[in-house]
Amino acid sequence: MPVDLNPLFPNGLSVNDAFDLLWPAALYLLGMVFYAVFIFKFYRFVAARDMFEMDLSKFEKSRFHVIRVFLHLVMYVIKYIVLFPLFAIFWFTVLTLILAFLSKEQAFPQVLLAALATVSAIRVTTYYNEELSRDLAKILPFAVLGIFIINASFFEVSSSLNVLEQANGYRENILYYVGFLIGLEFVLRLLMGLVVGFSALARTYLGTRGGRGMARA
Repeated sequence: MPVDLNPLFPNGLSVNDAFDLLWPAALYLLGMVFYAVFIFKFYRFVAARDMFEMDLSKFEKSRFHVIRVFLHLVMYVIKYIVLFPLFAIFWFTVLTLILAFLSKEQAFPQVLLAALATVSAIRVTTYYNEELSRDLAKILPFAVLGIFIINASFFEVSSSLNVLEQANGYRENILYYVGFLIGLEFVLRLLMGLVVGFSALARTYLGTRGGRGMARA
C-alpha cells in the first residue's frame, strides 16, 4: 500500500524543484571551496620568509668554490630581482581587490594605502615570527568570506568596480608602492643576514674563548 506523503509535504515533491533549489547551493559550495583553497595557498606563501625554495644541495659538494658562489648569486638574482617583484605586484593586486570589496565607500588612494600597509606588515612580521605573519595574512581574506556567508548583499560589485576604475589615474602611486615593497624586502633580508652573521661571529668568538679557558685550566 503506497504511503501518502501529502500531509508531510503539502507542496509536493519534484525533481525540478529540488534541482532549482540545490543548484545555487552547489555553486555556493564550489565558490567557497575554491576561494578557501586559494586563500590558504595565498596566505601561506605571502607569509613565508623563504618564498622561493631552490635546492642547490647537489652543487654544495662541488670542488670549485667559484661555481658554488656563482650559482648562489644567480639563484638570488632570479628569486629577488626577477620573481619577487612579480609576486609583490600579485600580492598588492589581491589585497587591493579584497579591500575594494570590503570598503566600498573608501576612495582608491586609501584602498591602495591600506593594501600596501597590510602586505608590508605581513612581510615584516614574517621575519619575526611566521605564525604571526600567517595569522595576519589570512585576516582580511577570511573576513570577506565571513561577511559573504552572513550577508551576501553586502557586496555590491558595481560599487567595488567603481573604486577599482580609479586605478588608471593612480599609476604613479601603484609604481611607488610596489617599489616600496621590493625595497622593504631587500632591507629585511639585509638585516636578517647581518643578524645571522653577527650571531655566527659571536658564537665563534665565545667558542674560541671557551676553548682557550679550558686549555688554560
